[in-house]
Amino acid sequence: MENDINNFEIVLLGMKLKVQKHSINGEAVFRVVYPDNRRPLVLTRAIHSEDHFFWTSIPEGRQAEAEAVGAQISQYYKSVG
Repeated sequence: MENDINNFEIVLLGMKLKVQKHSINGEAVFRVVYPDNRRPLVLTRAIHSEDHFFWTSIPEGRQAEAEAVGAQISQYYKSVG
């Protein structure tokens, strides 16, 4: 998979995850495909009441995964400028 700003790979716990960025109503939403039989993860950044951003899964329920994968997505965007 050739990386670009909307389709790229990240590595988490030794696994290569395929990430696709989409826009829904102007908000960035990411779809992450795992190399195993796990369901794809859909996540976005949300804002807490104290102006604190955090990663969350859509639908809710995979928060720990969303935070770990979201951190890697953030790192990817920092590395590409």
